[in-house]
Amino acid sequence: MYQFSDTELETMRTAQDGHMLDTGNMQPVTLAQDSFGQVVESWPSNSTSIACGLDMRSGSERHGADKTNVTYDATVRLPIGTAVELRDKFRITKRFGETLATALVFEIVAPIQQGPSGLRLMLKRVET
Repeated sequence: MYQFSDTELETMRTAQDGHMLDTGNMQPVTLAQDSFGQVVESWPSNSTSIACGLDMRSGSERHGADKTNVTYDATVRLPIGTAVELRDKFRITKRFGETLATALVFEIVAPIQQGPSGLRLMLKRVET
């Protein structure tokens, strides 16, 4: 089985990063208890901007041993090593370098996919 060399991986990652024309930020899930002792989830905005590549084409794929059908509104490419969890949300603040009047907020709806040059998330748009 062929394995990429360190140079090949670095070249692919540099090319991938150079084609990420959008900007967003992670909204990691936080858990707290309300006055009734119930767990409440929230997703505060992380101020750290991340270069990303948003693709607004919707689609569906089958995942897992039971072939669960996952329908998504968009996908986003992120740099390799980006910290992300399945319960996080992702907020797009700039599209093609232009600041959006209203940010696009998405939840992650499928397992995080990692390739040699980056991460890919399948997203479902949520209203804010």
